[in-house]
Amino acid sequence: MFVDAYDVVFNADSKNILQKFLEHYPGKQLLFGAEPFCWPDQTLAPDYPIVEFGKRFLNSGLFMGYGPQVHKILTLKSVEDKDDDQLYYTMIYLDEKLRKELNMDLDSMSKIFQNLNGVIEDVELQFKEDGTPEAYNAAYNTKPLIVHGNGPSKSHLNYLGNYLGNRWNSQLGCRTCDQEGAKEQTEFPLIGLNLFISKPVPFIEEVLQKVSEFDYPKNRIALYIYNNQPFSIKNIQDFLKDHGKSYYTKRIINGVTEIGERQARNEAIDWCKQRDTEFAFFMDGDAYFTEPTVIRDLIHYSKSYDVGIISPMVGQPGKLFTNFWGAIAANGYYARSEDYMAIVKGNRVGYWNVPFVTSALLMSKEKLGTMSGAYTYNKNLDPDMSLCQFARDNGHFMYINNEKYFGYLIVSDEFSETVTEGKWHPEMWQIFENRELWEARYIHPGYHKIMEPDHIIDQACPDVYDYPLMSERFCEELIEEMEGFGRWSDGSNNDKRLAGGYENVPTRDIHMNQVGFERQWLYFLDTYVRPVQEKTFIGYYHQPVESNMMFVVRYKPEEQASLRPHHDASTFSIDIALNKKGRDYEGGGVRYVRYNCTVEADEVGYAMMFPGRLTHLHEGLATTKGTRYIMVSFINP
Repeated sequence: MFVDAYDVVFNADSKNILQKFLEHYPGKQLLFGAEPFCWPDQTLAPDYPIVEFGKRFLNSGLFMGYGPQVHKILTLKSVEDKDDDQLYYTMIYLDEKLRKELNMDLDSMSKIFQNLNGVIEDVELQFKEDGTPEAYNAAYNTKPLIVHGNGPSKSHLNYLGNYLGNRWNSQLGCRTCDQEGAKEQTEFPLIGLNLFISKPVPFIEEVLQKVSEFDYPKNRIALYIYNNQPFSIKNIQDFLKDHGKSYYTKRIINGVTEIGERQARNEAIDWCKQRDTEFAFFMDGDAYFTEPTVIRDLIHYSKSYDVGIISPMVGQPGKLFTNFWGAIAANGYYARSEDYMAIVKGNRVGYWNVPFVTSALLMSKEKLGTMSGAYTYNKNLDPDMSLCQFARDNGHFMYINNEKYFGYLIVSDEFSETVTEGKWHPEMWQIFENRELWEARYIHPGYHKIMEPDHIIDQACPDVYDYPLMSERFCEELIEEMEGFGRWSDGSNNDKRLAGGYENVPTRDIHMNQVGFERQWLYFLDTYVRPVQEKTFIGYYHQPVESNMMFVVRYKPEEQASLRPHHDASTFSIDIALNKKGRDYEGGGVRYVRYNCTVEADEVGYAMMFPGRLTHLHEGLATTKGTRYIMVSFINP
């Protein structure tokens, strides 16, 4: 038997192949694979014998037969190195006398040989009852044993190759994966760590923090950072101030726009090659790794599986968007593979040969040496697509690994709009897109403690619940956003922002809808305040969907120092202290008149939650020095 080595996958051993040959082609002495195209000479198509079922054209990438006949067909005519093998065999097959003399036939219905070009849609992946994978030709109801990815069918062959040959079993899972995992390392090869921030991405500060926590010695890392985003310049500077001296060597391009992204990515490849790194890890700013061993894991997988390009699977939380494509369309863009959902959801676990990876990938030294200029290979495509096209066109397999949870992708699709709107702290607006990171940065670290079933929330006064809600950072940034906006009300009763144009108990304030934060704050109230509301005000289960009055109040002795006794126009209210008494101001506090109960209300980020009407008449006590800020929400008026 002869097969091409470059693009063929076996799904049976020699015994089963021979058995099928003898069973389905008794008396035949030479059997060639068949395909739907007459190649390389289409004018020969009329000369081919008609077949009742199946493909009628010979493919020379797969054939088998008896030794004497194989020897004879190879020695019938002289052959030059430049000659076309398929044309050579075709001319013999088309000679009726030679065809009968050699007893040649074509495997027209793919009982043994499957050539994929032109029939990709006919060839499916199936599993036996014991989970063993097999190729299935739906057009002819056959199960070929040897699959040839001839012509432009390589991606589909790679997909099938992820399973065939007992690589992945539907009952037993990955049969070639390393079940033991990475061993404890004592020696660490020099690696390149290349970080690219080439678009506006929120929470770069947190990404860099995770980079600093990678479980790999910094003195064995050659660090390359490219950032062309002004918004992230200070993040890079702070990171280098804290960690820059620890790295083996580094090259930093921070805020320089003269060097384009493609140029920088190509340069990073050459930079790692010049430093003779054993591996190079490339990551984009939107890749957030919660697993500190990610680089060590990928190096282990690369060595164990003998793969030169491997990427950790990361996706956007709660979505199906990830950093790989399972298939690729004819135009070179995304196509969903049959197994994409199963891989993303973790129903199929292993390492997968795919046509496109992005955001994070590890290259071995061997592969790195072949990738110069890959990012400019096709300038009509995005740089990552250009790299992957270069890899596909030059036979470099790319693998995605989902054997463990490495982290996730930060959502940045609309972040550029927030940045260009002139927000001082645009991450504050990311509660929808990147809730996990938003929560880690902006929710008070003590909040989750109060939500434990047995925890009793403190009452500063009767039915005035005092609990940690916002982080100090959120409070500080909210003040900066409001002062940056600067359009404080004048404190008079006339207020055009209100439906009736009149405020009975006016303050110097800025409403959340004035700074475009109303939708985000309502979602925040529903997500984080409502559970506390239901725990404390037992029996009240309404969502805080109606809250027209959400605003930051500023108290200053020379402006408005206090607020007279009043009821809030709400079912209940929350007041959040945004800054600290004794540090930022003197005086202040709240007095609940009915209970003659005074609260300092100066624990930054703590919320006081109380009924708005009838029982809780209250007043804002005078601020005598400095500036006091509070965040007020009237919920369900």
